[in-house]
This record gives sequence, structure tokens and C-alpha cells, in this order.
Amino acid sequence: MKAKPKIGPTHDTAFFNDIQAVFEKYPDVAKDYSIGYIGGVVDGMGVDLDRQVGVSTVRDGEIVTKYVARSSRHDDGPPEELGCFRWVWRAGGWVCVTYIMTVPD
Repeated sequence: MKAKPKIGPTHDTAFFNDIQAVFEKYPDVAKDYSIGYIGGVVDGMGVDLDRQVGVSTVRDGEIVTKYVARSSRHDDGPPEELGCFRWVWRAGGWVCVTYIMTVPD
């Protein structure tokens, strides 16, 4: 059995303290955000976020995410795309790693 990753505020204390300060400084914006550990996707599923992007669909109260080649996703996206909802910091800038879509009825 794989060891549980050492993550979160009890392990990465300085990082989370700095994030907490930002959340406290901007409470009206912070209420719409959360912190997530994307390492589980990268390690557990073998996803390469430099080459792949997640496309999540919402249907019947569930969110399902598939990872596809970045080149297969059009920059303007289909009309039902709601936009990016997960970013990572890469090479001095924010990069979208997961887009969310609605599924037409």
C-alpha cells in the first residue's frame, strides 16, 4: 500500500500560512476558492499537465474529469464551455489545467 502523501496545512505550514493571509486580505473573493492537491492526479493517473488538460463535465449532480491532449482543445471552446476552474503556476504565469463544461440535455 502506498504511503499517504504528506500534504496540507500541517505539512506545508509556511505555504498555507501565506495563502491564509491572502484569503484573510480578500474575504469576498476567497469565499469562492479552495486549495486542492493536484499531485494525486499527476501521480495516481500519470497525467502530464504540460501536455494534457482536464475537461470536466457536469451531469446529474456529478463532475467527471477526463484528461486530453492540450492540442485537441480549441482555444475558443464550444459554446457550452463555462471556462477554466483550476489553475497551476508554471514558469511565471498561471496555466489552466481543468476546464468545466455543461452537457446539453
